[in-house]
Amino acid sequence: MSEALFNQEPNPHAPFCRRLGVELPEYRFLDEIRGEMDIVEPQLIDAIAEQKAGLDSILSHKNDLHQNTFVDQYEINAARIVEQAAAINPGLAGFEELVASLYLYMVPTSLSINYDISRDPAVEMRVISLIGERCRLVRQAAFFKQDLGESSAPARQARNIANARNIASQYTNKIPDFENHIEDIYSKLVPGSVELQHAFWEQTIRVRNPDNARRLDKLFKITPEIWNMGEFDDTADPRVVPQAH
Repeated sequence: MSEALFNQEPNPHAPFCRRLGVELPEYRFLDEIRGEMDIVEPQLIDAIAEQKAGLDSILSHKNDLHQNTFVDQYEINAARIVEQAAAINPGLAGFEELVASLYLYMVPTSLSINYDISRDPAVEMRVISLIGERCRLVRQAAFFKQDLGESSAPARQARNIANARNIASQYTNKIPDFENHIEDIYSKLVPGSVELQHAFWEQTIRVRNPDNARRLDKLFKITPEIWNMGEFDDTADPRVVPQAH
């Protein structure tokens, strides 16, 4: 696929163009999703700042423990993160693995004991929940992407990472090098989220008449049986809906 295709970006004002079975997007336009993302992003960075501040506060504590102890704690942390992420998965295959890889990047094996000492379960869950909310919005955005090129949009990925770094700059007086810390995290989170969106997008199918599909969805209870029968036509007269036999 050409580089030009992967550099294109979706029209933020265009209606949705994909559906997943009976599922249509929760939003009318992509701009609405981006507006919510603008709210979630600072909240997530604030939660990561709180988590890092707690960890940094005890980094001076020396741990004369065997390496296996750190590895064991690392594995305990990983299992807990995956379990918590699974409970809030927004409907994206691979979400748990993405969250675990991000969290364990923030807390590598060498810091696993210190992290366990300083860990605030509420802060940990807040970080995971906000990553989940961010990925929910990424999933919703897939309904508005015409193709994988619009999903990839590397220029937008770069802007997202730069925006995260800019938000993180507000914390640098309290947390040294926090901008670089967030840039490293978002350099994994943003493309990782896009990969999950790609896999989800591949499961969706094109909608030929978005406005009509919305009307039909609102006027009638379109069952999975009707969709799966292949008889549902989103260009059809909304007054006439096929019935499952």
